[in-house]
Amino acid sequence: MPPSLHDALFKSTFSDPDHAGAALRSILPAAIASRCDFATLTLEPGSFVDAELVDRHTDLLFRVSTGARDALIYLLYEHQSAPHPMMPLRLVAYAVRIWEAWQKRNPEAKELPALVPVVLHHGRGGWTAARSMDDLYALDEGTNAALEDHAVRLRFVLDDLARETDEDLRARAMTALGKLVFHCLRRSRDPESLVRELGAWAEVMLEVLAAPHGAAALGTVMRYVLMVHPAEPEAVLHELGEALRDKKLKETLMTAGETLIQRGEARGEARGEARGEARGEARGEARGLLAGRRLAVRQMLTVRFGPLSSRATVALEGADEATLDAVVERVFSVASSDEALGLR
Repeated sequence: MPPSLHDALFKSTFSDPDHAGAALRSILPAAIASRCDFATLTLEPGSFVDAELVDRHTDLLFRVSTGARDALIYLLYEHQSAPHPMMPLRLVAYAVRIWEAWQKRNPEAKELPALVPVVLHHGRGGWTAARSMDDLYALDEGTNAALEDHAVRLRFVLDDLARETDEDLRARAMTALGKLVFHCLRRSRDPESLVRELGAWAEVMLEVLAAPHGAAALGTVMRYVLMVHPAEPEAVLHELGEALRDKKLKETLMTAGETLIQRGEARGEARGEARGEARGEARGEARGLLAGRRLAVRQMLTVRFGPLSSRATVALEGADEATLDAVVERVFSVASSDEALGLR
């Protein structure tokens, strides 16, 4: 399945400091979390991933105040659907870019913010790759120990969802949407199971629905479920309907799913990204892919800023690929959907 599906769900949810703060508080070591004032958590604009990965960047950078002084910790939140053998080195490269950018903005500063990398892993089998630079050095144990503090020792915080049970995940002190998204990411490799088990998450979904912009948030999750499942969206929607008992929740999800199907996004983007070459429907799939991207951007804007204005809706309906790319780059550093769409 296209990795951009995971990326869109991750970023549209955890670019919100409320969801990210709750998730990070539950993941960070207690000694670190206790010193962070999560009420000050702020998303920093920009991305620091490698240039060749720019189309699938997933990093989120936050700043948070700590302690008695206004010291800063930068929290680099990255998600991985599979272990990366050189993840510590990749994070060191990100850290250098972040510090260099900070220095350019603060040329007179004599200190740097601390940086704590956090990696969310939701692939099968658990994380099996290196956790720190120590793990990557081609040194015997004695030499590695002799280096002590003279070598780079970055060790990232790992949240390995593959090691979690449903009970563990539900018990986390996180927002309901954060828990639901984690569950969907964790079960994405077995979409049939994901759909069957969503009924057991009805209580969590109802909590999401009761929150501000909850229906839009569930619509984003609904899109993800339809997109990762290999079956036709109508069949997935029917199966999901059978798994749900709460009338209000069922109506909300069925309406969101039917809207996606009627507009062609659920089927068109899935074919355009995952099955387009096999079916050879190039022009139709291209239209479906563009429509799907517009819907994804609409949902991202709605979750972040609330319902779109009429002029923003018109602008989004006519947006091309280049415009959508620009909106995605701006959405995490502006104050409104109109501003994200370049409207004045």
